[in-house]
Amino acid sequence: MAKKKKQGQQFLSPEQYLRQKARTLEIGKCYISEGISELGEGFVVVTRKHTGGRVSLAHFLVDTFCVGVKDSFYRLRLEDYEVEEMIDMIPHLRECSYVEAHNRIWGAVDFAREAGIEPDKSFNLTQYMLEEDTDDVPLIEYEYGKDGQHFLVCKSNLEASRYLPLLKKNLGEGNFKYLIADGHFPYMNDDDFLEDDAVDDDEFGFEGFGCEVDYTYKHPVYPSEIHLHYPWLQQELAKEENSLALKKKLLERILALPYDELRQDLEQIILYNIGLTCDGIPDDYEEENYNGTIANSIILLGEVGNDTSSLEVVLEVMRQSEEFYDYHISDGGNHVFLSTLYQLGQHRLELLMDYVKEEGLYIYAKAEVFPVLVQVALHQPERRQEVLAWFRDVIHFATADLPSHKSFSPDLAGLMVCDLVDLQAAELLPDIREMFETGMVSPGVCGSYQSVARDIRDKACAGQLDVLTLDVRKRFDELRRIYK
Repeated sequence: MAKKKKQGQQFLSPEQYLRQKARTLEIGKCYISEGISELGEGFVVVTRKHTGGRVSLAHFLVDTFCVGVKDSFYRLRLEDYEVEEMIDMIPHLRECSYVEAHNRIWGAVDFAREAGIEPDKSFNLTQYMLEEDTDDVPLIEYEYGKDGQHFLVCKSNLEASRYLPLLKKNLGEGNFKYLIADGHFPYMNDDDFLEDDAVDDDEFGFEGFGCEVDYTYKHPVYPSEIHLHYPWLQQELAKEENSLALKKKLLERILALPYDELRQDLEQIILYNIGLTCDGIPDDYEEENYNGTIANSIILLGEVGNDTSSLEVVLEVMRQSEEFYDYHISDGGNHVFLSTLYQLGQHRLELLMDYVKEEGLYIYAKAEVFPVLVQVALHQPERRQEVLAWFRDVIHFATADLPSHKSFSPDLAGLMVCDLVDLQAAELLPDIREMFETGMVSPGVCGSYQSVARDIRDKACAGQLDVLTLDVRKRFDELRRIYK
């Protein structure tokens, strides 16, 4: 008899899901920037369709003249309207076949490798949204480079200093061209450039503004044992059958408890479970043994929690490492945090600000805060100016003390800008433009400043009031639907 697949095995981290499952999904619509060959740089977007109707997406910034894949990212299990919004944010895209998208990306990667240039490290994961580059995909030969040679186009001396040694080593002198479109050095073909004017990335602590913040959080001592009003609660939450979303019968049993005692138990359960995995996921915590204790408890706190101890416990979860976050939250952050943070934090914006400004935290957990502020402004329009002031403070903080920032990254800034588009924060356009000009925004996440400004003024890009589900029963209904 075939062994029945355990429910917990379906809940993989985003990285595991990409590597193990993405290529099993049906290929959906694909898109490419018009004139990508002539311009030398553009976007390629590949989607894959889930059986339940949702869509996963990979977005590639491709340099066809020299560098190959300069940046990429992915998003899993999006609704159709979310995909449409992301596509609409990128100007001058046209729909294309998967075969064209595949060949444009892999062809640019191969061309760049001739010069010793590897794809951006994000491609280590996003490549799994593509088919393997084998003879199973028909070959289309496109021209790469310019006038038969690799043609490097850089925005600064710093960027050029990363690539020129590779070009000289692998192609030889005179077998490539380059241009530095810097205000001070519009054209630099000086062989002595590196010796005279190169800037060492190490001086800045990172490669330009493209890396993430190092995780350095020193956590407190978490409880090694707990004393609950209802000991059965921890046992039930840890059961595999309740890992992805609580069963309706159990949910009603839990909600029948006195809320104050239930809140105290949930807070203790979360802190205790943080302590089990805060220093690394033990080897025996395999995917089939996954339990959703922390995620389900956070959702429950959205119903019974308070804006003091409960909010602090939720933020403590969000201070944990990427490994912790991927194991306990995976790609369900929006479902786990948004409504709970709204309920607990809507009148504690100063605490959310303090969290965003903390040094050495996992950047993508911080990104869960920005949609909360958007929802405060959308559902409580009388507080719009308060929310705008909050975001203005964050923008100014993000661009201060560059380039040694230990609290913010270009990807985080790009994600925040996407939420400002939802808010239609036209009042903040001067601040957003200033942030773009510092280089502290990843255009691969949110698009160029011009596209952002256009979308902020476009009423069709406004955030939706109905994305915030506060009823805890409806929240678990949604999770059961997603992971069925």
